[in-house]
Amino acid sequence: MSFYKLIKKHNVKRKKLVLIILFILLSIAFIGKSSKALESEIIYLQTDKELYYTDESIQLEVSWMLDYLEQENASFQIRFFDTLDNLIWNSSEYREKGTFEQNWTIKIEYLNLNFTNFSNTIYIKACVFNEGNEEYMTPIVLATKFITINKRNICCELSNFTDKLTLGKNLSLNARFYSEDTNLSLSGRDIIVTIISDHSTIYEHNYTLNSYGLISLKLSSMEDMVLGINYLVFNISNMFIYNRSIFSFEILVEKTHVYVDIIKYREKIGWSENLNIELFFYYLDDVIAPLINQTIKILIYDNSTMNHQIFLNTDSFGILKINLSTSFYEINYNNNKFYMDLIFNGSTFLKDKRVVLNFEILTSKLPTNYPFISLIVIISLIILSLLGLISYIYQYVKKKPKFKKISEISFKF
Repeated sequence: MSFYKLIKKHNVKRKKLVLIILFILLSIAFIGKSSKALESEIIYLQTDKELYYTDESIQLEVSWMLDYLEQENASFQIRFFDTLDNLIWNSSEYREKGTFEQNWTIKIEYLNLNFTNFSNTIYIKACVFNEGNEEYMTPIVLATKFITINKRNICCELSNFTDKLTLGKNLSLNARFYSEDTNLSLSGRDIIVTIISDHSTIYEHNYTLNSYGLISLKLSSMEDMVLGINYLVFNISNMFIYNRSIFSFEILVEKTHVYVDIIKYREKIGWSENLNIELFFYYLDDVIAPLINQTIKILIYDNSTMNHQIFLNTDSFGILKINLSTSFYEINYNNNKFYMDLIFNGSTFLKDKRVVLNFEILTSKLPTNYPFISLIVIISLIILSLLGLISYIYQYVKKKPKFKKISEISFKF
């Protein structure tokens, strides 16, 4: 073989080697390009803070990069999950290639979140999907961030409130609702106001908080309440996002108290002495108001046994006058004490009133056979009187001087 042929043969082998190497390099490049068909990266995922309250909004900022082949169908999305891995919020899908930045303002109370717990943990995930490749049907999580959401404590503050109310009076009050954490007033919230007594609803009405978080109430003790204990209940409707939304206040509705002042009364009396008593019955209605022309029941007791019952009325000044003779309080001579029970049975607006007066008789009564003894004493006195009269006459006659006859008289000169 000539030298020229030898060189030519060597060049052919060299070209084949170059072609083989080129083919291998192109194959590797193609394979590399195929393996890098979907490229994604999270640049940052951040929120304005990590602890939120349910009436706030989440400020979310995200930057990402996405690249894929034309035949691929990839997308980028932000998703929120609760602790049970339930999807509670998601952004739109972003399919554009390149590097992007996006901001979201997400109002917490609109999240599909269970607010029955006081605190909730939320997981924010940056996800990539590729619907054109079965390998990427399961989302790729590029980054995860968690935040905490707490319920706020709501306070209810009442002004001009009283827990005791006289029957017939009205109660005018203001109720203010605000956040304990910020002292900011709630506004525009619906409030259900009810009054409950003995498990029955007596009053129910809907109100809306004004810009100061206030509602004004005017309640009647006659129409909106009953005698006894009433519970005034405020329920902030649809406030499942707050830690406490029901407030209850107790109101006691009672009749007006009746008072008695004793004007004339003596506890110790003589046996034959009549009772003279005066009492002033009244109630307070901003001023002293006499109990006019009201019936008072009077019971007289001797050793827990009722002997007499009478009814008397107060006069136009609220004065009750009692004048009783000794026959109204005759008692056993062995017991020289008795008491009088004066009872006012109340009215629609006035409470019952009872006054007890005790008496002590200074002289005990004679025995029950007093008439027979009196007769004996009288007869004895009459007999003694007759004997005394006879004795006097006898002595008078015995001492009387005697006169001589005129014939027996001699005169001496």
